Amino acid sequence: MIRGVSDEDVRAGQFRYDVALSFAGEDRAFVEVTAAKLRELGVRVFYDDYEKVELWGKDLYEHLDYVYQRAARFCVIFVSEHYARKVWTNHERKSAQARAITEAGEYLLPFRFDETELPSLRRTVGYLDSSTVDAATLAALINMKLGPRVREKYFPPEPDALFEALDATADEEKEAVRGVASGFMLSLGRMTEEERWLLGTIFAVGCPSEMPQNMHVELDIIRRDLAMPIAEVQSKLRGMSALGVEMEIRESGDEGASHEDATIAISWSDHTIHPDDSLAQEFAFERSTEIAAAMLEVGMDHYCLECARDRIVAMDFSGLAQND
Repeated sequence: MIRGVSDEDVRAGQFRYDVALSFAGEDRAFVEVTAAKLRELGVRVFYDDYEKVELWGKDLYEHLDYVYQRAARFCVIFVSEHYARKVWTNHERKSAQARAITEAGEYLLPFRFDETELPSLRRTVGYLDSSTVDAATLAALINMKLGPRVREKYFPPEPDALFEALDATADEEKEAVRGVASGFMLSLGRMTEEERWLLGTIFAVGCPSEMPQNMHVELDIIRRDLAMPIAEVQSKLRGMSALGVEMEIRESGDEGASHEDATIAISWSDHTIHPDDSLAQEFAFERSTEIAAAMLEVGMDHYCLECARDRIVAMDFSGLAQND
């Protein structure tokens, strides 16, 4: 634990980064691939090239001390002869080691390019090395080390569970699904957290009998599940029309029925233009709601209500990949 950051805070995403990478410039080519692969996996990584604007004008001595001592859950040190003789890498190492001294579990994760010794880094500390682990594999191992977590705005590179749910087997079908899914991610990103959860709840509890046209559900169920007045539900959904969300209120025909007995039908349309992919454009017109519903259903499957909410709000669709 460090400066009031508990294990619970770590699990809740208290740290700004999942991992910070400390390396010498001569080793950048390898580290750059690792950083790119980590990003693909939805890992929040501190890699200097990704932070150019953030670092611009800052007191780097002070800021890097903060990053390597306080801002990340893990720190990977890329050990090499170049690393050992650089002023800035030694500063980063000392900051990381100051954190490691007070940490109950692992924090420093050494990766070796050679047998160079670093001050205060014991040879008994488990390490990986470049003779047996390439950059992509290292990224995958870091991701495994991080374990299950909520990722922000994450769509897996290979959403095979989504393809299976939509019976998309041909490569062109998969690309079309990816195109529409990208449009849905864009729409979700423009919504508030409460709007995302409202839409996710409707798709989760709604009836799919009229798919791919819409999902429908009784308004009273949404009111009860979200503890949100019906008027507010309708207002929020109307406010999402520019993002492709369309709403239809179907009043009950039963005698004496109230407004609460009405059913709401929701659809989503991909407004993204796919000029170079005619099948994606066709899917956008005909299957947008179906793909969006499948993303929410498959992506949030196996989670409890609270965890599903966290992932919808964060736009974490890691569940769309069977082995992510």
